[in-house]
Amino acid sequence: MLSVFLSTFVLAVGATTPEELKTELDRWRPLRPGGTAPRISLREIKDAFRGEIVAGIEVVENIKAGKGYAIGVFDVPVSKVWRGVCDEDHHAGALKVDRSETVEGKPRAHGHTLYQFLDVPIFSDRWWLVQMSFNDRLYNASGSRAWELTWIDRQKDAELKQRLGPGYTKKGVGVAWTKGAWLMVDLGNGKTFVEYHTWSDPGGKVPVGAATRFATSEVRNNLKSMVSFSVDHASTCPESFYRPDGSPLN
Repeated sequence: MLSVFLSTFVLAVGATTPEELKTELDRWRPLRPGGTAPRISLREIKDAFRGEIVAGIEVVENIKAGKGYAIGVFDVPVSKVWRGVCDEDHHAGALKVDRSETVEGKPRAHGHTLYQFLDVPIFSDRWWLVQMSFNDRLYNASGSRAWELTWIDRQKDAELKQRLGPGYTKKGVGVAWTKGAWLMVDLGNGKTFVEYHTWSDPGGKVPVGAATRFATSEVRNNLKSMVSFSVDHASTCPESFYRPDGSPLN
């Protein structure tokens, strides 16, 4: 397996600095859909630039489920990380899902619907249906530097669930709701800032508070696993990929 090296030195002259990135993230916030993007502090960004994978929980007023997030800076080009994130049909087994399948739309393209299933120890297994969307507005406004893939759940889409049939929905428990995003920012010199956040209610008999307590370690591990997957698999995958504006990614 190829190694993924976290950046351990301040970026070279001409590349983005932590202060510049913080300013950009704040400026781009209105272009990020759903209003779920976590508010990352400058201290956390500086820690990421020093090589740490920073993870945390953001509490949202009047909602029991906390928002888990993780950030890191990696010596991997943004296009390679993007390929890994978008290659969901190959995530099963390589990442922490047991089944991952595009069930509507074109795989790895804007607007497709993804089904994923997770075998959960102790509690009932979980599945979810999410619509995946490319953020072309942010990509264009950032001069092609910010690449974002977002998702919102389709758990209440009765017509979709009926069309899929019991093979998708009868085993395990569907999560109550889920939303989140992967954001990748090209820092220059082949380095990429990656922000991953997920906000969900697992549903069923899993207490939301208990699930939130484990979110920090989960998002940190998911971020590390995704970047490793991007390096080891997605860069050589023969499937078709697309940039956030829908243009082909060679």
